[in-house]
Amino acid sequence: MLMVADRSRFALKEPAALEALLLYDWRMRGVLTDDEVLSTAVSHPVTTSVLRHLQRQGLIRALHGVRAQGGRMRLWLLADVLRLQAALDLRAATGLPASVCVAALISGGADVDEAIMDWRSHVGAAPCPDQTLACNASVLSDREALSRLVVMSVRAFVARHQFDTVAQPAFLI
Repeated sequence: MLMVADRSRFALKEPAALEALLLYDWRMRGVLTDDEVLSTAVSHPVTTSVLRHLQRQGLIRALHGVRAQGGRMRLWLLADVLRLQAALDLRAATGLPASVCVAALISGGADVDEAIMDWRSHVGAAPCPDQTLACNASVLSDREALSRLVVMSVRAFVARHQFDTVAQPAFLI
């Protein structure tokens, strides 16, 4: 995979390199544009204002790339999109405000981060049988339950987008 492992190693300042990178499927490159996040990646309706709100709260962080025609574009690492999906799933499951769900995910610490960073282990797996993700507000204070919900969210995301069907470019084979 062309995954971006670290923000510091990924130079988005070269327009030609960014343009070449964006030719690949987002599942292969591990970086999504605003349009991809807003239109297809997450399963709940999301707007630019929601992205900005969650970014201000510290859940996600945008990268910025330089466009060939000038200006910058926001890009999102796959891990940040998975955090976004988990926050939206938690909000849908509990009915609580997004800010409360974000605070719970941030306070979940290493357990939540581990569940998100382990997304590759779900490639090719079927979604969890209980895809309702129904729960109540008590999940926010139970780290184990919160971690399970994040794992279910990540697994559903990976299954929905069929990461196992993405073909690597010929020069990487």
